[in-house]
Amino acid sequence: MYMLSRSKAVDVLHHPLFWNAEMRLSFRRDASDRVELEDRESESELLNTLESIAPVALGGKWDEKMESAFINDIGRYRRYKFDSVRDLLRVIRNKLNHYRELPQEIQRILGQIPEGFDCYFSSRFPQLLIEVYNNVIHSYCGEEEFLHKYSRSNRT
Repeated sequence: MYMLSRSKAVDVLHHPLFWNAEMRLSFRRDASDRVELEDRESESELLNTLESIAPVALGGKWDEKMESAFINDIGRYRRYKFDSVRDLLRVIRNKLNHYRELPQEIQRILGQIPEGFDCYFSSRFPQLLIEVYNNVIHSYCGEEEFLHKYSRSNRT
């Protein structure tokens, strides 16, 4: 007899789809910090996997889903690859960490932290969070202590 495995209610409630805006932003920032540790020059399995989710997570080049004023603003500080998940995570992290320093126009575009800011990126990249969580961070970094706050067993 084949038995279906069912998730417990507590497990479901701790799934990333049920996180609040603050937790989603925190996860994106921490995921960005973690993938920055990977060396682009070496054959990092984590980075290869991260970039392999781009078609689903990004749905195309990410600059095409954002306002030109925002793209112009991020271009003042560094060059980004608009088909890179790592670079989009870096943009989210950098804008979140430096939100108060952003021009008023860019703050208005992004919305207030945490809800507006989270909604800005979630509405443009609805699969980004779950793809990064399931296919990259949970699979490759689940045992790393600074990411434990995102696993059910360490949040209860």
